[in-house]
Amino acid sequence: MRKTEEIQLCYADLHGLAHRLEAFRALLSPDEAARAARFATEELRTRCALRRGLLRHLLGRATGRDPAALAFAYGPMGKPSLPGGPAFNLADCKDHVLIAIAPHETVELGVDVERLRRLPDAAGIAERFFAPEERDAFAALPDALRDEAFLNGWTRKEAFIKATGQGLSTPLDRFAVELTPGRPARLLSLDGALEAGTAADWSLFDLHPAPGLVGALVVRGDGWRPVFRPLEDAFSA
Repeated sequence: MRKTEEIQLCYADLHGLAHRLEAFRALLSPDEAARAARFATEELRTRCALRRGLLRHLLGRATGRDPAALAFAYGPMGKPSLPGGPAFNLADCKDHVLIAIAPHETVELGVDVERLRRLPDAAGIAERFFAPEERDAFAALPDALRDEAFLNGWTRKEAFIKATGQGLSTPLDRFAVELTPGRPARLLSLDGALEAGTAADWSLFDLHPAPGLVGALVVRGDGWRPVFRPLEDAFSA
């Protein structure tokens, strides 16, 4: 096993960043500003500007570069990257934002976050999208654990397809994750046709950025340690 390296994680409730809206808007590229402006409501426009502004601010801190001057590149399926900077990934759920920043550019990682809630349609969604072993594990659980189990599975699967850069072009039933509450997060199986290596090539981590949230981090390789940094540290001198 190689030397342990950290994945830096930052969680934010966007309500707490509202006072930085204009400063963050000033960091956006013309394309980003136009994208934010296309949302139908002011609430959605504000969320978009705050998310992207926070990402630029954090990457500027990590690289020592002007956050407004950062130029992103995009993979074939739209995954953003920062040439010459660290790998990163962003997940959001309404006003909740989670950003992961790796120590260097070549790291393959993905994050996802969801609000823990009642999900009346969980069984139907699992039947449609989950792998057979995931469906079996889900069906064997008591009702009291099924919402958490479903969100465990969903966030881990979303984080994985974000880490590979293939996004929703990846059939979700072609790989399986552990979803049973209380068991360690891990990749159980991976179809070789996905060309993403083997299940053993990936590290999965449970994330609990705030009460009532379920999250996951997926990173290729081993020796990783996720570390949450207080949001206020990002704005200290």
